[in-house]
Amino acid sequence: MSIRSLILLTTTIAVLHPAEGLGRSKQETVFRFSLSTEPSNIDPAKISSSESNYFIVNLLRGLYVMDKSGNPKPEIAERCTVQASKTIVTCKIRKGAKWSNGNAITASDFVYSWRRIVAPGSKGVGVAILTSLENASEVYAGKSPVEKLGVQAVDERTLEIRLSEPDPDFFSRLTHPALSVVHRGYEYNRESAPSVPYSGPYQVVEWTKGNRVRIESNAQFDTVRANGHRHRPAVEILVIDDDETALNLYREGTLTFLRRLPTHYLKDWKNSKELFQVPVVRFDYVGFSERLRGETDFRKALVHALNYKELQTLYSALGIPGCPGIDPTWMTRVPCHEFNLEKAKKLWESVSEDVKKKPLVLRFSKLGGDDIQKGMEWIQAQWKKHLGYSVELRSTENSVYVSELAQGIPDIFRKGVGLDRATCLAAVEIFKKGDSENYIRLDDPTFEGLVFGLQTATEAKKKSACTAAVERLISNAEIIPLGRIHFSLLAKQSFKGWVLTPLNQLDLAELRVSP
Repeated sequence: MSIRSLILLTTTIAVLHPAEGLGRSKQETVFRFSLSTEPSNIDPAKISSSESNYFIVNLLRGLYVMDKSGNPKPEIAERCTVQASKTIVTCKIRKGAKWSNGNAITASDFVYSWRRIVAPGSKGVGVAILTSLENASEVYAGKSPVEKLGVQAVDERTLEIRLSEPDPDFFSRLTHPALSVVHRGYEYNRESAPSVPYSGPYQVVEWTKGNRVRIESNAQFDTVRANGHRHRPAVEILVIDDDETALNLYREGTLTFLRRLPTHYLKDWKNSKELFQVPVVRFDYVGFSERLRGETDFRKALVHALNYKELQTLYSALGIPGCPGIDPTWMTRVPCHEFNLEKAKKLWESVSEDVKKKPLVLRFSKLGGDDIQKGMEWIQAQWKKHLGYSVELRSTENSVYVSELAQGIPDIFRKGVGLDRATCLAAVEIFKKGDSENYIRLDDPTFEGLVFGLQTATEAKKKSACTAAVERLISNAEIIPLGRIHFSLLAKQSFKGWVLTPLNQLDLAELRVSP
């Protein structure tokens, strides 16, 4: 028996046997999917990966949640209003909102939860999301007490939020799972998971370390909803770190939802009603280091020497490489790099021989697996074929890779960027001077002005402002965007109502079994 077959058999037994051992009906309908790594905890203040979004978003909720189009909509908040100054936001907690233990969810619960997020030493992504709150940076740095954070409970149902400056994306920020509310007096971790109160549509009932998590419907979540309790099916999350094994489990029916179909299987499933390709908001790109900032012709030659349509075919992609990965409806037009071999060769002639002969390395993370490796090998071959230019490929474990990027070492590198909100500003601001994600070390006053223009633009001007900022990055060949990403997944037709948001959050609030 092969190792892969052994893994498949062992995992299937581990999944099916516990359910029968607990006396549950063999006919029970369970929505079952897998994660490549086990969630380390259920504490929103410690969210650090997209894997957590598939889990925590169904257990805990915040003031707002994201709909399938990426727009914020009220969840625990009945409504939030912004004062004329645009720096004070008042939110009304939904009347009758309750924890899974029956206690009322109050404004003070949010004060407690958000203070934990920005407390000194906090390491979750929520710190960056709450940066615009009054005194947030000072509190996180330990220069001000946590009580100075710009959030307070006016009464049980009224929350007042004070911003240090107007933030046009604030309501989009509120949809992030890191800002979910937690109940005072409880530790939200794996060991306590079956006993803590939850504010989302599901609650943990069983957690087998390293293997399986079972969650079941939280009836209190629906107490304020017009349609009442939805009787959601039970959900089980398995830990499977191999995509091939996960696909085999889906084929034989153990998994009912496959969150990641390997690219080379797309053709096999292209006509299946179980295949879904959902666009997600990312801004993946190939970037150039600040050491190549003065070599504009060199960068532009490399940009125009790539046949982007060929790469699109290689990946069976719906998005077009060379174009930005954000929603095209956010722009008046989509600025893209074009494959122009004649132009590339002409630019290449003006590049000095010293630059041409300097050996460079194209670095990337191993986290993306074979698909990323395949894409980088394609880029390497394109530059060799069209310009006679050789680059070395080097992949590194992700933690080491990110550390190297922070030091500004690689001359050419691939960076995958998952955004914390579904807006154009979230994508372009990572290239602002001083931003921790600005790995290309861009210091461009013109670009800074365009980003500021986007921040302050009226609703009618946002599309043109977004286009201008993206165009600046593209036209100067600062980056090679890798196109809009579509997650290819499989889902059994017996389940309806699941939503994969543009930020790769699997929302099961409306999950139901289809007749």
